[in-house]
Amino acid sequence: MHFYFASVARFIQDASAGHIAPALIQAYQHSEEREPSPEQQTAWKNSCAALAKALDTAELHAATIFLELRVPLCNRRCDALLVGRSPSGTPCALVIELKQWGQVSRPAGENQVVRNQAVDLHPCAQAREYAALLRYFHSAFTQKQMRIQACAYLHNLTHGPSIDVLRDKAAFGYLPTEVPLFTAGEEERLRAFLAESIGGEADLALPAWITEGTVEPSPKLLERVASVIQGIDEWTLIDEQLIAHDTILRAVDQARSTGKKAIILVRGGPGTGKSVLAIQLVGHAAQKGWSVIHASGSKAFQTVLKAKTEAFSLEWVKKNFNVKARNKLPVGHLFSTFADVATAGTKISGGIDLVVGDEAHRLWDFRRGTRFQKFRALSTTPMLEEIVSAAKVTALFLDDNQAVRASEIGHSSYILEHARRLGIEPVIIDLNAQFRCNGSAGYVEWVDHVLGYSARSTLAWYDPSEDEAEYEFRIFDSPGDVQAALQRRRSQGYKSRMVAGFCWKWSPPSPTGQVVHDIKDARFGGWSAPWIEKTGIDVRPLDNQYYKWANETSDAYFAQVGSIYSVQGFEFDYVGVIFGEDLVWTGEDWVGNLAKSKDKALTDSLRKTPHEATEKLRAVYRVLLTRGMRGTYVHFMDKASRERFESFLRKGGPSPSLPSPERRTHVQGP
Repeated sequence: MHFYFASVARFIQDASAGHIAPALIQAYQHSEEREPSPEQQTAWKNSCAALAKALDTAELHAATIFLELRVPLCNRRCDALLVGRSPSGTPCALVIELKQWGQVSRPAGENQVVRNQAVDLHPCAQAREYAALLRYFHSAFTQKQMRIQACAYLHNLTHGPSIDVLRDKAAFGYLPTEVPLFTAGEEERLRAFLAESIGGEADLALPAWITEGTVEPSPKLLERVASVIQGIDEWTLIDEQLIAHDTILRAVDQARSTGKKAIILVRGGPGTGKSVLAIQLVGHAAQKGWSVIHASGSKAFQTVLKAKTEAFSLEWVKKNFNVKARNKLPVGHLFSTFADVATAGTKISGGIDLVVGDEAHRLWDFRRGTRFQKFRALSTTPMLEEIVSAAKVTALFLDDNQAVRASEIGHSSYILEHARRLGIEPVIIDLNAQFRCNGSAGYVEWVDHVLGYSARSTLAWYDPSEDEAEYEFRIFDSPGDVQAALQRRRSQGYKSRMVAGFCWKWSPPSPTGQVVHDIKDARFGGWSAPWIEKTGIDVRPLDNQYYKWANETSDAYFAQVGSIYSVQGFEFDYVGVIFGEDLVWTGEDWVGNLAKSKDKALTDSLRKTPHEATEKLRAVYRVLLTRGMRGTYVHFMDKASRERFESFLRKGGPSPSLPSPERRTHVQGP
């Protein structure tokens, strides 16, 4: 939870003796299994020394300080947290954001400044959001009624114009007042603020509230989507999320004034908050009176979003576009497909203020007809360019390693190429915080390493006993054992689902309406299961198979198994995975085996490019293995693949090497 904590008096002594930075470096090495960057080490050395001097007053010595305290629900840490009692006796905590900044040039939006010719988050905004995550999700604040505040201390900043920028009320409103900003030479003012906040007498019970506290479960995206869209609720956005949010809203403001189109590309791996940010943008854009459409490349995700907002979305979007009839809308629903928006782009230019495109890695090259029309192209203009035509601002959210069909070409390089062809220089923002997998960036990085995406790996997240594990990952001998483990978690109140590689046919219900147990194998010891029931495509969203599977709580839906097409965009507390034989470890490389795949959409799309099978199937299992918020349980059908994963769960396991590009293209055909 933290790298260091002590009384303020002890912290001052350790800082004076030069012990703080070495202690933080050692804690980081233990936590992350690597060296902190030279820049981080310098920051710790300088900022902690400056903070120690600022805290050196008898009124604060009895308080407790935590350094590098992890905030709930993600892998980010606040620089410092002070804990004590106010002079009135109220238990209090205070987040302090420390910066070595020497200069900023100008405001860059509601929560941003320009520093070193790049956009950076205002330190007060960063501190505010970290405090919010603690306030809403840490038991010290949700159960013990400890009060929490935040401030920022820029101990090197003496440049007057920069200080004026950071305190500019026209740009930032009351942000620097609500979250006080202190700069070099303002230590007396900082001490007075801290003494008023936490300068009462010592209370040794308060630090235990932090160290022994628990993290409240976070609401799932689907639980809050309706209230967020309607402006009733919102998520706490942090760091790059907040930068992306403000950048996109500012671009719409400018485009509405100037008519100049913009494209913002937001990239991030699994669990980096892309979908949460996308939904938040839709709600905030509508609150500003803008016309906005959410587009997705995932049919299942789009269907469930439609179902969650069915009660109000039509009237909401008609008001949003200032029309009275549905047929006057440029796109028929708030939650639409990329093809729907692209079709609108052939009829209007810039008629939609903001298109929020989630799962944009699933873009196609051209709009295409249905399977009955043999997926013939319906346009000679690239789908992406038609989408850009429809919108003043196009915000695309994607993961370059998550496309699962050959027809899905929404890679960032493709988007950049077409944006520039249209004369638009896109803005690129990378999301790095980890919100899924219990905030364990280490687990996601480990999965990427085992599957050959990343050269670096850590086991700091893993504990075989599960007692201290940051994220729970377990391998089972059979799918039945996986399902039994999920059932135990389900009985504890956790939402759990099973998913599998598409290695079995997907049958419609029997004549009596029963789902068919397609997922079976002689090696399963008599266990079998059905895929998600097929309800057909012409049903209302609330009756759709994807909505029912993702939301219903009955035993029948828990027993059904999802595929890559039903799980993209979703998250559950615990996920069980059947790792099939369509992707196997040969001892040297991962190899896609289309002969073991029953995914006709995949095999059809790869008919002309079978060498891409390994890449697409690696992407499939990367998605399946990263859907869990708290844990992932896996059964491997292939022995070598299981041994590959097991070997990486041992200290001193295989060296961090990547398969060669040549070997990655190897494929066994059907």
